[in-house]
Amino acid sequence: MSVQIVIALIDLVVVTVLIVRRLDVRLVLLAGAVPLFAVSGGLKVMLTKLVEEMANAGTVVPICTALGFAYVLRITECDQHLIRLLLRPLQHVRWLLIPGGISAGYLVNTTIVSQTGTAAVLGPILIPLLRAGGVHPATAGAILLLGSSMGGELFNPGAVEMRKLAELTGLSGPAVVARSTALNLLACGTALLSFWALSQFRGKRQPVLGAPGAEAETEPAGGSVDFAINPVKAVVPVLPLVLLFTDSSLGVLSPLRALEGPAKILAAMLIGIILAGLTSPRVGGQLATAFFEGAGYAYTHVISLIVAASTFAEGINKSGLIAVIVRGLVGWPAAALAVSTIAPWALAVVSGTGIAPAVSIMEFFVPVAASMHLDPVRLGTVAALGSHFGRTMSPAAAVVAMSSKLAHVPPSSLIRQVVLPLAIGGATLLVATLLGWL
Repeated sequence: MSVQIVIALIDLVVVTVLIVRRLDVRLVLLAGAVPLFAVSGGLKVMLTKLVEEMANAGTVVPICTALGFAYVLRITECDQHLIRLLLRPLQHVRWLLIPGGISAGYLVNTTIVSQTGTAAVLGPILIPLLRAGGVHPATAGAILLLGSSMGGELFNPGAVEMRKLAELTGLSGPAVVARSTALNLLACGTALLSFWALSQFRGKRQPVLGAPGAEAETEPAGGSVDFAINPVKAVVPVLPLVLLFTDSSLGVLSPLRALEGPAKILAAMLIGIILAGLTSPRVGGQLATAFFEGAGYAYTHVISLIVAASTFAEGINKSGLIAVIVRGLVGWPAAALAVSTIAPWALAVVSGTGIAPAVSIMEFFVPVAASMHLDPVRLGTVAALGSHFGRTMSPAAAVVAMSSKLAHVPPSSLIRQVVLPLAIGGATLLVATLLGWL
């Protein structure tokens, strides 16, 4: 075993321990990359990699524009109209409260590519609605958490994981999303159904809210149930996704026909921003400020993680450790898929972020997936979903803290309710992938 590989193994252990001890993930990953590059390519190579990732149009443009669009939706209130449109039917059909609440979060997360942001805009309306329907506070918080975090974002071509997977495979963002859809729906659908079934059992042991003597809210916070939904505002959040996914079928009629890659995503988001502004002329002067505030937030909290994770992954790759692992996994595709699911899941639980673990595992294994007789998109998808599921049950995750705060229950109460459904969904995902069902 070479000195470089030994150093890489020690480095991995130290980095994992420091992340478990809740040190800043970005600082730990960048510091961990220094010795790796020092013994392989030199620090000049590390700085070159940092510059490439900090200015990588394939990640910076889609992610920053997506978050910028989310901020515009907030000031124009288009997100509120979409949320109320999705939730209104639940007021009349009680048995749909749990699956409907999770589905609403899942759908909103496809347009607002931030789990915490999704919980923040959905929670003040969804939580009171669930409680008025007799749902226990901890279950209501878990519904918000599960819907906001488990995988809806992965339907957005601008999502971090989808952009990274597109970059590594040479496919377009929409193509990657389309090929990952079946696995995403299977894993998240199984988690939803498992949570719904388990909640029926838990409901028999919990006090029924809304009954005599129990406190219950009769209408959603943030406005009356008679809130007038503007269908135009409600449609605006999904228009960029519609444009991206229908671009090829529209042909010469598509406004994006001459664009490719990040430029196409930027154009779709800008069209959405213009339309959002047209629905709210009074805030037209604030659109640019809101957009760049969202983009800045994305760079600070998302791009920085990608930069650190990608640099660290490159350092591990240059050490030769990945090559050794790949040689050991050749002929064992089941083991490779298990590692690609479990490793990011575990890292996401201890770190509270789903981005760095998913990106790191993708950087490690997607480029060499073919040599392990695996579909690169399939492998990247299980890594992304494993990371999302891990974050959803992490006590360090911001979305867990936000859901806990809105439900007025401890984070541990939410995590206890989502662990088993997520485990069932993850196990189903792994089995389906190994057997080639989808």
